[in-house]
Amino acid sequence: MELVAYIRLFRKWFWLLFLGAFLAGGAAFLTASRRPDMYQADVTIQVGSSLDTPNPQLGDLNTGAALAQTYAVLAKSRNVLEAAIEARDFPLSAAVLGDALTAQVIQGTSLLRLTVTYSDPVLAAEMASEVARQLILNSPSNLTPEQQAQIDLANEEIRQLTSELQQAREELNSIDRQITLAQDAATLAELREQRNTIADRIVNISANIAQYSNTVAGLQRRTNSLTVVEEARIPTSPTGNNIFSTTLLGAIVGGALAAGIALLIEYLDDTIRTPDEATQTLAVPTLATIPRFGKSRDTYPQRLITYHDPGSPVSEQYRTLRTNLLFASNGSWSKGAYVITSPGPSEGKSVTIANLAVTMAMAGLRVLLVDADLRRPRIHEAFGLKNEVGLSTLLSADPNEISPDGGRSGLPQNLLECLQDTEIPGLRVISSGFVPLNPAEVLGSIAMQHWYEVFRSSKNVDIVLFDTPPCLVVADASVLAAAIKAPVVMVLDAGETRRAAALRAKEQMDQLGIEVKGVVLNAVSAREQGYNYGGSYYYYYYAQDKSSRKQ
Repeated sequence: MELVAYIRLFRKWFWLLFLGAFLAGGAAFLTASRRPDMYQADVTIQVGSSLDTPNPQLGDLNTGAALAQTYAVLAKSRNVLEAAIEARDFPLSAAVLGDALTAQVIQGTSLLRLTVTYSDPVLAAEMASEVARQLILNSPSNLTPEQQAQIDLANEEIRQLTSELQQAREELNSIDRQITLAQDAATLAELREQRNTIADRIVNISANIAQYSNTVAGLQRRTNSLTVVEEARIPTSPTGNNIFSTTLLGAIVGGALAAGIALLIEYLDDTIRTPDEATQTLAVPTLATIPRFGKSRDTYPQRLITYHDPGSPVSEQYRTLRTNLLFASNGSWSKGAYVITSPGPSEGKSVTIANLAVTMAMAGLRVLLVDADLRRPRIHEAFGLKNEVGLSTLLSADPNEISPDGGRSGLPQNLLECLQDTEIPGLRVISSGFVPLNPAEVLGSIAMQHWYEVFRSSKNVDIVLFDTPPCLVVADASVLAAAIKAPVVMVLDAGETRRAAALRAKEQMDQLGIEVKGVVLNAVSAREQGYNYGGSYYYYYYAQDKSSRKQ
């Protein structure tokens, strides 16, 4: 898709994008403004005792990290939550506390962080601390009474031995001073013997202290233990309630959803909307793109814009259709004829052919407009004519009994009775007449071929235009075009005619060997077509200037 197509798509759906962003942003703003301030309190728990060990083992580190994942799940278990609520009599249920609590393992460590988010900062800190305490109480971190007794006894022995060790070292220092002052050999030998005895006692006491210390360390060193390394603090500022950020995020999400909906609609939309789509789908030129004009309640005479407002941009598009048809006919109308049809009903073919006939007549051509829609005729309504006699009257006459008029134009008297002049010089109309029982057979009859030859041989006719019913609804258009060997111009309604319907209509004509000169795209949106509004100003100015000159 080209950049211009994206821009056109954005302009087309801008209202939906704006509406989606506005509604989502407004909803986010209301939600954020009404939501109370929330506070977060954190507790960090160490799983295992690797931090307390000078030389931790790799297995202990891996085990602690793995156990932290399990404790993250246990922290949100109902037993822990209910125990925490019961211990501190918190004013909320276990389900609410579970929603307020998050447990996350700090990546790459054996540290577990418990976070409580609540509207009361004091309660948030208390709940985080209590949940951590209950988690520790429900874990195998506590020592058994026997283990605690062993540790207490070992610590008491260590304290006594430490005191004895200090006393022995003081005695050793005293003897060392006496040895330095002694002069007598016997006294010196006795002091040295006492020193050796005290030194042996110091070694024994140190060995006993080391043994008791190892016992204590062995009892206290556990891989599956929990220790709070950072207590919860009362938060001083709220978190996660930035109204501007929330509103902006809501607007972005709403706009993105609206864009997705717009793209989905465009993807599912199989109608023809632009001239490029019409040309690519049917492989025939788009002769003109007629903008949407008038009101849906306008009558057919009111939609004759080429007569009532010839200076409008819409009228110029009908003149473009006339010019393109002229070039499609190698620059000469030369008694030409065109069958105008559409794939389905209500696609604007009658309005199109009526305005095309007016532009041709205004260009100096002598136009015969024939209403060959013998099911729902509309041409007589567009020009305010009667529909008492018409094409069906001619086709019901016996060709052998047709007699020419004695003087005026050499035309048969039957035809002169059916021809009706309009307010536009050079434009005459043959209305449909009465509705026959078999319109398709009548339009494909020898009589139709005969009258078509009469139309073409008339000196007062340069071009014949046939308005026919929708070609996918009935076979009238294809039967008529095949009978008189006239090319077809297909009218499509932008945004309404489906690609499959247009293709079936084109294939129907191709199977019968009927030439499709091109298509006319009706009711095109200005955004789809990308009109130059400067041109609109030019035609408006021209019309105003012309009216002022008449005055």
